[in-house]
Amino acid sequence: MGGTMRDYKIITMYSEELEREVKIYLSLPNSYEESDKLYPVLYMHDGNIAFNDYEKDDPDAVGIMDLYMESDEYPEVILVGLDSTKARTNEFLPVTFTNPKTGNTVGGKASNYMDFMVNKVKPMINEKYRTLDNRENTALLGMSLGGVLTYYAATKYLEHFSMFAGISNAFVPVRKQLVEMINEADLSTVKKMYLDVGSKESESEENCKHYIDSNNEVYATLKEKLPESKLSFTFIEGAGHNENDWQLRFPKVIEYLFKD
Repeated sequence: MGGTMRDYKIITMYSEELEREVKIYLSLPNSYEESDKLYPVLYMHDGNIAFNDYEKDDPDAVGIMDLYMESDEYPEVILVGLDSTKARTNEFLPVTFTNPKTGNTVGGKASNYMDFMVNKVKPMINEKYRTLDNRENTALLGMSLGGVLTYYAATKYLEHFSMFAGISNAFVPVRKQLVEMINEADLSTVKKMYLDVGSKESESEENCKHYIDSNNEVYATLKEKLPESKLSFTFIEGAGHNENDWQLRFPKVIEYLFKD
């Protein structure tokens, strides 16, 4: 059943934690203006990509959330996305990583990013909009390296979120460290976790294997700590590392996280 395409607005906020201006993308449910109800909230990384507000190599590339925002079949959720910049890798990785090909060391600022989100962005959203502001109704989602950031946050910021989703997770650079963090974390208050990986995440067969193996390892680690009712892992044959494929499963991810 179709619906009216949801609009979004952009709020700009300076982050001392990240030392940059951050664009915050916000989309309210279609029923928001006609009701006085409170809504759950999904926070996302790569907001500029999620909301299709960036320069693309492919001008016909779709927005990740287009199918969800055009439909009224799925749970109504306030969507909030923080933009990413050239500093994305630094901000998304919780520990430093040295690229063996370039010798460049990146990462280590994920805590800065998450501190900004939970201490500045979330309070602002909860103050200005009708949110269900408890952690039980708040989720975090990321794609690619954003999946790394999301699952890092699950080990350190559980007082703020109860639901976590990672799409086409690029766990490879910090696979070992992330598994250690998950093993050491108390995940007993997690409500739901979702992760997926496609069979065509890279043009390189070797890199595809790294994607699949690392996602399998993270899933196996989570499976030791969570009951099956709280954890969903999907392997998608033929799915690549791109917005067109991500938009196809985004509505179902929303449904999994927020449908009782």
